[in-house]
Amino acid sequence: MNPNRRSALLPVALLAAAAALAGCSETPPPAPRAEPGGEVTASAQADVFTLQIGDCLNYMQDEGSTEITSLPTVPCDEPHDSEIYAETTITEDQLPTVEEIAEAYCLEQFTTFIGKSFEESSLYYSYLVPTELSFEQGDDVVQCLVVQQEGGLTASLEGAGI
Repeated sequence: MNPNRRSALLPVALLAAAAALAGCSETPPPAPRAEPGGEVTASAQADVFTLQIGDCLNYMQDEGSTEITSLPTVPCDEPHDSEIYAETTITEDQLPTVEEIAEAYCLEQFTTFIGKSFEESSLYYSYLVPTELSFEQGDDVVQCLVVQQEGGLTASLEGAGI
């Protein structure tokens, strides 16, 4: 397993069920930003380790991948299908149950971010979690993504209530 990959869960029925993404060993570049830590300014295939809360993505383009090194980022006013809405860190003791932790955390944070419960919403959620190997390299972040499978979003979903 490549330490420069993270596990991804696809929102279809909230189950990952596909083969790992075949990729090169080069580290993808970070998303282009207005300033360090600022909003994404241009579309790019960005290193997953540089993604931040508020980043908008075309996550469904990688449907079928369970291990990823990069994701297509876009400015939030350009068409996209997902957005990173929350993140938390895990400890080594939590690594064996990281998907269960991510599931519970992202579900809890969904209502706060969207303004409507997951059960009442037309949106899905997914998450990015460390692999065992990436965790050994310092990757201890779980990131939550809100997903509209049809895509076409041109703004943040924060407080959207849909």
